[in-house]
Amino acid sequence: MSLKHIVVSVLFVFFSIYVAFLNPHESTFHLTQSQTFKLPTVILLLAAVFTGVVISVAIFWTFNLKNAFSRWKTDFQKSRVEKKHSRLESLFKKAENFFLCGRLDKASAVLEKVLDAAPDHVGALSLKGRVLGAEGKSSQAISLQKKALEVDPQNVSVLFDLATTYAKADQTDDETNLLNKMHRDNPKAAQPLFRLRDAYLKKQDWKSILIAQDKILPLIRNNKEEWEEELKNKSRFLYARGKQQWEQDRRDPAISDFKQSLKAWNKNFDAHLFLGDAYLETGKSKTAIKKWITGFEQTHNALCLIRVQKVVYLDKGDPQELIQIYQKAIDPNQPQDSYKYILLLAVLYLEHGQAENAKNILEENQTDHELLGSLLLAHARQPSNNGSNFDLIKEAIFAC
Repeated sequence: MSLKHIVVSVLFVFFSIYVAFLNPHESTFHLTQSQTFKLPTVILLLAAVFTGVVISVAIFWTFNLKNAFSRWKTDFQKSRVEKKHSRLESLFKKAENFFLCGRLDKASAVLEKVLDAAPDHVGALSLKGRVLGAEGKSSQAISLQKKALEVDPQNVSVLFDLATTYAKADQTDDETNLLNKMHRDNPKAAQPLFRLRDAYLKKQDWKSILIAQDKILPLIRNNKEEWEEELKNKSRFLYARGKQQWEQDRRDPAISDFKQSLKAWNKNFDAHLFLGDAYLETGKSKTAIKKWITGFEQTHNALCLIRVQKVVYLDKGDPQELIQIYQKAIDPNQPQDSYKYILLLAVLYLEHGQAENAKNILEENQTDHELLGSLLLAHARQPSNNGSNFDLIKEAIFAC
């Protein structure tokens, strides 16, 4: 019972008590003109209290019935809305399934039904945009997805869909502007930055790429595997910017980028190779050799040693350090992996007139199915014959 009804009951009780005190003796109660009853005051008091309670209960049930009717009406309307919403969501899921299965015509037809019933259905507007985008109708797709954003401006899913549509339409500036807005609104979210970085990659805007990459790395620090992979990507981006600056004849910034690339990931053998090439082109051959040897130590990529070998041969320098590196790289327990170093060492011996050493190393490590090794051994046994063949064999070994 509500407070209002309790208060009414209490008022009736007090009124009855008041009447009883005013009439301490028996009271005469006329039912009709001829029928008269004399009632004790206490009976009158009890009757008044009972009447008050009955009236209060009647009022309570009257209001309760009214509220019950109102609740029933509200529940009925809510049920209708929920049924409509459930039906629309069922249709929307059906359209999504059609879209994911590549049945664009079916998806479009179902989405039309959803939008006819609910023109502002955000999911349907965005998905319809994706369907139109897949059909090559980019302008219509963008229009629908913008309409979805007017209804729900902070819907991340729709924002990504619109960015994807911009990307397919080659509207890179619109794509990057939208992704930058998403990043400003969600500075701790990595996904907009990944998409933004990929958008800048299309334009090869290395400065913006690296700015985005530097923002990505702190956000994924807890995921060690992903963080290490993105460090490698940063190294690759720095290397690419360094190459671009080298081609633009900006030597010092290019070398700086190559060094930063290796600082981010010291196993980037492309950066090791190009950094040595850069020093060689600027006349610092000793520094170039040092960088290539460091590159081999960190990456175990034979291309670094081939670079050194070419420079040592051209400069007629002392090959002893390189010979020792090859000898350390040759592992008797891994003959297949080591054979390339055997060939390179044999070539180095022959280049410096040490045919006997070349013959010995090749004879000690012969294989049955290595054509280049057989040709090189034949030349080592008769180094004075047909020097042009040696150059061809050497280039083939370097190329392999």
